[in-house]
Amino acid sequence: MHGIFSPTRRLLFLPLIVLSVFLLGAAPERNASVHVIIYHTFLGKESVSTDFSVDELRLQMERLKERGFRFVTLADVERGAVSGTRNVLVSIDDGNRSVYRAYREVFGPMGIKPLLAIYPNIIGRKKYALTWDELRALASDGCEIAAHGFFHLHVNEKLYAKNRPYFMNEIHKSKRVLEERMGRPVTAFVYPSGERCGHAMREIRAAGYRCAFTINWGTLRVPLERNPEALELPRYMLVRDNWKNIFALMDKNSGSPGGNGPKSTKRHLVLSR
Repeated sequence: MHGIFSPTRRLLFLPLIVLSVFLLGAAPERNASVHVIIYHTFLGKESVSTDFSVDELRLQMERLKERGFRFVTLADVERGAVSGTRNVLVSIDDGNRSVYRAYREVFGPMGIKPLLAIYPNIIGRKKYALTWDELRALASDGCEIAAHGFFHLHVNEKLYAKNRPYFMNEIHKSKRVLEERMGRPVTAFVYPSGERCGHAMREIRAAGYRCAFTINWGTLRVPLERNPEALELPRYMLVRDNWKNIFALMDKNSGSPGGNGPKSTKRHLVLSR
């Protein structure tokens, strides 16, 4: 008699084993994607297009959760530890002091760990900005830190030609100061106003960043190697006039909750403050 591990039966089971590995492992990774959204301040100033109140922020985060979106971190993306298509990475640009309250009242209680894009020149120096102690407290609680330039200058061809030292400081000094002050590596760069050039991308690589974010609309693929360029990753900038439309687009392009992968999206350029 042949046992269950006879050559004939092994050949019969082999296709089933291969199919199981494909369905359980490769498929979710191949289809994984993340929507990266951008906030700035949480002061409740209706006259400022990029500003939302803390209550408005809470409503928006609850709406995303109700639609089956999961909140992920940059570390999740870098490790490839993301599955499915209904994922959101929250990023907050600049380092306004209102971020501290927004985290304590909304993000923290909901288990959301935002990526804070910081330009160090204002931290602890401007009344409207976070202090270094506040920033360290946020980082200790799980928020991630990205460099957003040093003075928030546009790292474009014009700055490169006009003031090379300032251009280099935006990329290199911002990383160095943040790492020294925070005591942790900074692996991501966020282009001020989304502006960039070939020189900027070259220096970002030389500085040791793993990725960089634009303000071009689109869906970030996981793992990072699946994106056309890791130094030009897409994000959606939320303003008062467009956040509902962006959420609807994210919903549409993610398929049904727990279901199909994203459809193709058009890329748009939105100017940031």
